[in-house]
Amino acid sequence: MSKKMELNRFKDMLADGKLSRRQINRILASVGIATLSVPLTGNWARADTNLKVFTWAVYDTPELHPAYVEKYGTSPSVSVFADNDEAITKLQSGFESDISVPTSSEIGRLRNAGLLEPIDPSRIEAWGDLYPELTTIKGMVGDGKQWAVPWTWGNSSIVFRPDLAPEYSGPENHSWSILWDPKYSGRLSTSGAMQEAVLPTAVLIGIDDPFNMSDDDIERVRAKLVEQRELLRYYWSSDADIQQSMAAGELVATYAWNSSYTNLLKEGVDVEWMNPKEGILTWCDTQVLLNSRSASDDETYDYLNATLEPIVGKYMIEEFAFGSANKLAFDIADEMLVKEYGYADPQSLIEGSKMFEMWDSSVLEKCIAMFEGVKAGID
Repeated sequence: MSKKMELNRFKDMLADGKLSRRQINRILASVGIATLSVPLTGNWARADTNLKVFTWAVYDTPELHPAYVEKYGTSPSVSVFADNDEAITKLQSGFESDISVPTSSEIGRLRNAGLLEPIDPSRIEAWGDLYPELTTIKGMVGDGKQWAVPWTWGNSSIVFRPDLAPEYSGPENHSWSILWDPKYSGRLSTSGAMQEAVLPTAVLIGIDDPFNMSDDDIERVRAKLVEQRELLRYYWSSDADIQQSMAAGELVATYAWNSSYTNLLKEGVDVEWMNPKEGILTWCDTQVLLNSRSASDDETYDYLNATLEPIVGKYMIEEFAFGSANKLAFDIADEMLVKEYGYADPQSLIEGSKMFEMWDSSVLEKCIAMFEGVKAGID
């Protein structure tokens, strides 16, 4: 396929809404584009706005901040990053923005790097409607201050083919252990990112606090990952790849996000989404204020408030299969889609899951080194 054809296919899929924000980030990164300084929505006109937002792709779409567009005439200036590590590295190198959208597990790193300003909850109009479990994720509150406001959330779990692995079908049979089942050797996959490989492993073997593991715990995780490595078809870096492999029957089961499951459903593939008996993982993308910001407080909070309106959460649920931090969004979202996407009881789902939290810095470094060794084939 020519580069021109690849570009046209990417643009068509983007326009049709067939790509999740993570897929877009992976595709951009794969061709050497780390960040963009223009919207991906086709709205190239700029009005009198000073706000700059550093975020994941797709979060730029005007439907996620309509009240801001109505007041200021356009979306803010946006740069996108491919992953949390790239974002933090760039911010530490002096990149300036007003707002950024890190995952909750990264708030501690940003605070420790001296990059954040606290958020004033009294200026967040929807504060009382946000899930309190999300506003208090470890690392988001400290020194008596609120350092981040939750925005979107979702799950990291397993999507599998019940027609190919019927013994795992049904809630009573859901388990992370499918990703270690030798019966499906060569037809399993997991993420090549440390956090997304280590955390499910720790949950499976019963480690209560993966973010503060002892050296013995890390060794137990390493041994289990080595065991898994021999069964994997590949470590994935793009959820587009696993969706293709699942549709083709090359994969029986894989670590995945809600969006991969819903995309496969839309394609008519027979897949099932797990809520593992050992515990499901929940990520939360947050919004933070950067101390490099230059936009006024009024404009900054106008944007934050615009993104947290229930109608925005409805769009997030229905279009991206991401949960909204605003509880009221689930009341107005399409009931059938809410159930189909696994959000029938969002409160219980949040309460019963393992949140992506702030890592102990030394544990983080050790786990990164450990997992790189596992992927490199070091036993």
